[in-house]
Amino acid sequence: MNRYDDFRPDVPRLLAEQSARLPVKPPGARSGHGLGPLGRLASRLRLGALGLLVLSGWHRALMYANLRLDWFEEFQRYWVDELGNRPLHPHDFYYLFGAYRQRLQSIEPDLASDASQLATWRDHRIVYYLFSHTYRQALSPLRVQRYAGFLGRHGRVAEYGCGTAPITTALARHYRHLDLELVAADIPHILFHFVRWRFRDVPYVTTVAIAPDDDAALPGRYDAIFCLETLEHLPRPLAALDHFHTVLRPGGVLIFDYIRSEATGLDTPAALRDREPALRFIADRFEPVEGRIAIDGGDQPTTVVRKRG
Repeated sequence: MNRYDDFRPDVPRLLAEQSARLPVKPPGARSGHGLGPLGRLASRLRLGALGLLVLSGWHRALMYANLRLDWFEEFQRYWVDELGNRPLHPHDFYYLFGAYRQRLQSIEPDLASDASQLATWRDHRIVYYLFSHTYRQALSPLRVQRYAGFLGRHGRVAEYGCGTAPITTALARHYRHLDLELVAADIPHILFHFVRWRFRDVPYVTTVAIAPDDDAALPGRYDAIFCLETLEHLPRPLAALDHFHTVLRPGGVLIFDYIRSEATGLDTPAALRDREPALRFIADRFEPVEGRIAIDGGDQPTTVVRKRG
């Protein structure tokens, strides 16, 4: 019997079954393929209309009133069709949001090794993140807008440590006129399973599973890499940053933050220890474009830096 309030996914099995069904994406596909002048104009107009809703506050008002439920309908399809759970009503979603949040508090993460950390992220109790990230993304569908001006057109963009891929989702759905090739990368857990399902039929979005011992997971070259709410979770942040520097084209941009949480929750002690060397690595090889690099030990807010050379 499927008890949706006690869903305990076998994540490795789900990912293996999903991998067998996923279609092969055509190499080099871009979001602007087939749009044409009218399609690009329509993309810009839809983006402008959504932007007005967000800026005016009407988007959140419609969300809170359950009058905008496209996000919920997508989640429902995933929850029922892909995961095999019982159908939900909106009030079920909010109830489970709270129930799974309480269950999350019982996790005592083992961060002693990459393998044990990955096992923690595959714990069935982190189903809470599926609910919380989906809802947060629905509330803020244009989180990428602040950084869209740094991307240009015809670029290749990666979101490393993507979670439910808020950056990739926004670019794929609302910025098709930028004609981008998009890559979403994360360790194989339930959120990554959701992202692969979401973009299963989108040719210009590729998903990359990061093995726990792989410090060079991104294939090819990139014009921009987003690494948000991620560096503090990594066992080797310096190695990841070196990889970003290698795969970014000259003049490419890195959009990053580095949350200081004193190695609580699922954050790694190594990420806390290597925070200052990692930020100095960035300062030595990148030029700040927006924001600052907090090598003074202060908070590291979201910052845009450009690769030198």
